Amino acid sequence: NKWPHGQRPGWSESDLFSRNKTMGFQYKIVLNLGKILRGRQDGADQGKKQAVVVSAMGKTTNALEEIWQALPQAGAAALLVDAILEAHFKVSKALDLPASVLNKSTADFRSMVDSLAGQQPSSATYDSIVGFGERWSTEIVAAHLAARGMNGEWVSAWDLVQTNGEHRSAMVHLTSTKDAIHAAAKNWHTSLPVMQGFVGATEEGVPTTLGREGSDFSGALLAEALNAEMFCVWKDVPGVMTGDPRKWPAAKFIPHLDHKTAEALGLAGAGVLHPDTMAPLRRSGIPLWVNGFMDPEAKGTRIEGDTVPDDLPPLWTLSSLSDGRTEVRCIGASEEEAKAEWRVQFPQSHIQSVGLDAIVPQCIRFIVKN
Repeated sequence: NKWPHGQRPGWSESDLFSRNKTMGFQYKIVLNLGKILRGRQDGADQGKKQAVVVSAMGKTTNALEEIWQALPQAGAAALLVDAILEAHFKVSKALDLPASVLNKSTADFRSMVDSLAGQQPSSATYDSIVGFGERWSTEIVAAHLAARGMNGEWVSAWDLVQTNGEHRSAMVHLTSTKDAIHAAAKNWHTSLPVMQGFVGATEEGVPTTLGREGSDFSGALLAEALNAEMFCVWKDVPGVMTGDPRKWPAAKFIPHLDHKTAEALGLAGAGVLHPDTMAPLRRSGIPLWVNGFMDPEAKGTRIEGDTVPDDLPPLWTLSSLSDGRTEVRCIGASEEEAKAEWRVQFPQSHIQSVGLDAIVPQCIRFIVKN
């Protein structure tokens, strides 16, 4: 049987564990995920298998990076550890899950940080520390799905996603990863596997990570290995937009996109798509749906095929540079068209340089002084 889709919830950009704020929004995201999966099990996916890939909650990765950076100051690291563990226990408690769900992993984390206290941060310790965000989120999600009668089963990406030893941006060994997933899937007949995004391990079992925002890529690899009918990514936007609506005033929803343009959009820095996500899906001919978890009934954006839609408008990405300027990329427009549209939206800004992008195909890149 084909798997209908690997589904990855796109966690909100809201702060996961701001130390004095409620954790209510985070547990509501987990509840919403359960409702989405249950709805699909009872509807479009009835009689089919599902698999889920989960990233760390909210700003957990940022917080774990702070702990990693604080390793030389053992006392400072310990305080940060207390805060992040308390936050996850609050989410677990709000979902009426037993504390035992997180007991072992949180104890393992404390022990590891204690063993590293006083050391200088390294790329290897980064991967060991930061991956715990995915471990906690998947333990919570799997336990919640199991409690809802959906047979959620925690599975380890450290056992399945096999990589080289390049820490913080490891390359995936595609054949051995696919073989490992095939072997594990033989035991998933009645369960709903919940796997971590972003993380993997070397053949020797050394933890690695795939680069920031790598969970979409993990999901695409799982979908390819399972020969999925589709791959759904759940975000805090209704689908792919012509630009980030928080930065681009004229952002509009795009109902359909081709794989090649979506890949270029990821390369251009669009946070909604990881640049490596498209390759496994293109190889396997698997359509990608980008959906908004706040309105799961909305159709979302369907990404498939190699033909650029005739009515596709120009696509925009905006990134802040360290010197305060803005790097702008526009896909699908000429230089003059891109400059004209930019000036309509931001008439007070000054374009300092403009030309063809050296990295992204069919893209105009310019630097703007605000």
